[in-house]
Amino acid sequence: QDDKLQGFTPDYPGTPMTKNGKLTSNTVGNLKSFSSNELAFYSVLCLAIGLYGALQFNYFDPQFPKVVAGQNFNVSYIVETLLLPVSFFMHIAAYIQKQNGK
Repeated sequence: QDDKLQGFTPDYPGTPMTKNGKLTSNTVGNLKSFSSNELAFYSVLCLAIGLYGALQFNYFDPQFPKVVAGQNFNVSYIVETLLLPVSFFMHIAAYIQKQNGK
């Protein structure tokens, strides 16, 4: 009865998402070929770039006064800040790979 619940789709053949209650490397999708060390490095790199953009935009080179004055603002700070969520998911992927011994 439990295997026919709505919303639960079966895994693709040959690529199980869980095994014995643990997440497998297939969970991280295209990142499954990366080691946990590589993913941790990219996570820290994305975090550093994202924090740089956020701190520059808000504190060290404030952009809102430039907009109020009618000047152009630095768009690269916004693009850099978009790496913050990426760093979080890279961190989760690194953790999953570390738990799987990769």
